[in-house]
Amino acid sequence: MAIQAIVFDFGGVVIRTPFEMVPGLERRLGLPPGSIDLAGPFDPEADPLWRRFRAGEFTELEYWHRQADRHAEMIGAGEDRLRSLMDSLFDAPKDKVLRPDTWQLRRTLIDRGLRVAALTNDLSRFHDPAWIERMDVLDRFDPFVDLSNTGILKPDPRGYRRVLDGLGVEAGQVLFVDDQPVNITGAESVGMRAVHFNVLDPTRSVASVLDAIGNSDTEA
Repeated sequence: MAIQAIVFDFGGVVIRTPFEMVPGLERRLGLPPGSIDLAGPFDPEADPLWRRFRAGEFTELEYWHRQADRHAEMIGAGEDRLRSLMDSLFDAPKDKVLRPDTWQLRRTLIDRGLRVAALTNDLSRFHDPAWIERMDVLDRFDPFVDLSNTGILKPDPRGYRRVLDGLGVEAGQVLFVDDQPVNITGAESVGMRAVHFNVLDPTRSVASVLDAIGNSDTEA
């Protein structure tokens, strides 16, 4: 069964991870490099909370709440510490936020006649409406599904079914791309094909997506 549509996760795949935005925030705040100790997958040994999240002790959302609490005083957080952390990290030009490898891949896929959708847990939870409008990306995906205010989060199967309903195709015709292994497992549980996007090697991850599509084209 050939792939008809690709569904990207947003944070980490379409835009850079918060970890990659740390150096820019440190420069804007006039802080020495390493002052904001957010490491995640880039240095798991230096990030005990990340290791606990990956071990299944709590969700990714809880990870970010805990990190927001840790860094609240340094960044001058408001009432919503999580939003304040994300606003600070992603206060950068669009070309510094979007992941260029994925943006080019999106164009390539569309040129091949494939639909490109997005499924995110937390766009409007992490970012304010003005930032979302400035990024000008929601209408570039068909459809863009944000689970922020639904009470559902990946890897809940209901989240994937929402984007499948929007696409109107069978699960086996969809390739799902996410940077979190637990979300890859969730997609596969509803019958989607899936590729893990390794944020440490975006170039190879893009190649893996193209390989998966090419392999599906050769299937009977």
